[in-house]
Amino acid sequence: MIATLGIMSGITIVSSLPLISHTFSNIPHIEFLSKLMLTIPSIVIALFSPFAGHIIDKRGRLKPLYIGIFLFILGGSSGFYLHNFYIILVGRAILGLGVSLIMTSSTALIGDYFTEETRHKFMSKQGMVVALGGIVFITSGGLLAQVNWSYPFAIYLIPIIFLPFLWKSLYEPKKHIHTQALEVETKLLPVYFTAFFVMVLFYMLPTQFPYLIVNTLGGKPQTIGFVIATAMTFNALTSMQYAKIKTRFSYMQIYSATFALFALGLCIISQASSISELFFATAPIGMGFGLLLVNTNAWFLSRVPAHKRGKASGILTSSFFLGQFASPILFQPIVWAYGIQRLFLMVSCLAVLISIILFLTYYRTD
Repeated sequence: MIATLGIMSGITIVSSLPLISHTFSNIPHIEFLSKLMLTIPSIVIALFSPFAGHIIDKRGRLKPLYIGIFLFILGGSSGFYLHNFYIILVGRAILGLGVSLIMTSSTALIGDYFTEETRHKFMSKQGMVVALGGIVFITSGGLLAQVNWSYPFAIYLIPIIFLPFLWKSLYEPKKHIHTQALEVETKLLPVYFTAFFVMVLFYMLPTQFPYLIVNTLGGKPQTIGFVIATAMTFNALTSMQYAKIKTRFSYMQIYSATFALFALGLCIISQASSISELFFATAPIGMGFGLLLVNTNAWFLSRVPAHKRGKASGILTSSFFLGQFASPILFQPIVWAYGIQRLFLMVSCLAVLISIILFLTYYRTD
């Protein structure tokens, strides 16, 4: 349940973005500013998560988790009952504070609760549930956006239902030796960079896809939800197989395969001339990201010492969401210069190159 909140934080309102642009069309550069609805939480999470990790190591896992859920509900649902664009952006920033506490706490708890072998099995199930949650949230958001652009924001009230289950099931793990420094472990730098880069690529879909579907291919807001939900279905099916896949392949081998799948999906999107053709891209993209996110978290937890899980998890969360924030900023100049589909083609070529480099360099590396 907790893991679904991470994907709910952004993907829920993706179908509303074109409608928000239309509703607030009097605001200059609103098409770009509307994307900040997704990315403002990301930069807040990126900035605050290292400190959230420090707090979690010092104060325990559960209290920050519950505070984070409260902020998540408060800030996330603000767009449902507030109709000032800039005030809603403030609400999105509050949402970001909540997510930083939630994701950092939950990652540390996974490390605390499970050994490495059982962790892979748990994360396979977690990846599947996250993907299924994404299907529910993106589809619901698309349908609600058809009624009114603000209705998808009501989905952020759902975690209220989660609280009784969390209170009953979760427990505070034994405390580890606390270290005061906020240093970044050198051996974790490759993990943090990978998390950043994976999210830069992943967030192409919620930030660029709606405009491709609505403005270029003439689709409707619910179409955005159905296409992304189809990809998330393949994401779920692949994520649940992660534990079996990990017994046969190293982390780097899995990365190589997933970047190749991702490249194939982006190439199909870049050549699509109708909505129906986009569905052919959903399988490779969904399968790729079904493994990318789970593999990154598993790789991270295999390398971080127990007494530094909180702070290290905070930096990992920061890396993920800094990638989310950076994605539209890095790609928007390419969109302005060449168009969205040419952007997808360029990134597809980059993903192929990365896949080949990983295959040749790390094929025998565990």
